Amino acid sequence: MTTAASAPAASSLSLRDLGLVMLVMLVWGINFPVAKLGVGALPPLFLLSIRFTIVGLLIIPFFPLPRRQWKNLLLLALLLGVVHFGLMFFGLRRVDSALAAVLIQAQVPFSTLLGMIVLKERPSLTTLVGMTIALIGVGIVFGEPHGPSSALYAGMIVLAAFVWACSNLATKRIAGLHPLAITGWMSLMSAPQLFGLSMLLESGQVAALQTGGWLLVGTMLYMICGASIFAYGTWYGLMRRYPISTLAPYALTAPIFGVFAAIIALGEPFTLRAGIGGALTLIGVAVLTVLPHRRKA
Repeated sequence: MTTAASAPAASSLSLRDLGLVMLVMLVWGINFPVAKLGVGALPPLFLLSIRFTIVGLLIIPFFPLPRRQWKNLLLLALLLGVVHFGLMFFGLRRVDSALAAVLIQAQVPFSTLLGMIVLKERPSLTTLVGMTIALIGVGIVFGEPHGPSSALYAGMIVLAAFVWACSNLATKRIAGLHPLAITGWMSLMSAPQLFGLSMLLESGQVAALQTGGWLLVGTMLYMICGASIFAYGTWYGLMRRYPISTLAPYALTAPIFGVFAAIIALGEPFTLRAGIGGALTLIGVAVLTVLPHRRKA
């Protein structure tokens, strides 16, 4: 996997690459309301099983299975593909996609916390401050949904963020693989697990496919071709040319795009409380992801 150390020490993006990185963030941001439409048209686990099957089949012809890494890939598929995405898409059924775009950012402070507990990393004062601010922001946004049902589904998204952070530890065990190879094989290994769970826990899959129409086709095409293949492929290409300290600030715009896309496209409300919580979350994430790299530069 490409790291900051292997990327050129470019201090700023070219105009072309600036346009590309902002396009990627826009695509990822819009993916939140698109996914919201998707889970409204098709049962979440069944939707994910179709998405990951197609993504995997489109990518793996270019990357043969690394036999020494298949166990690590299977673990990543379970954590990221099945548990993380399963919880997040279930949560999207009852939580506004604008709020989900903010809540899922909890993976950043969760990753920091797991690094402290599991990897025995010693946090700096800046890290502790950033983690605290981000988690306070998440707590404020979490309190926004009304009723026990909404809170339960919001909790699924926060738990999905925690599992995402756990999957980052699993990713560290996969060395020497192209990121798209990881994406492709993780997707293909996740698909049958998700399909089996869908058969056990969901119903009406065939009827939903028959009535989904062009809305379902459009959401699937966007998630597969846009959010998965184009966005990840472009992002990994940018990571090969620039250090993470150059790219990290732009990643903070994805949830902002997600919030505005949800408000404009779906007419979702976004209250003052959600705005304050979202702002604190992003400030905390910025402290955790941007400042450490700026100090090293």
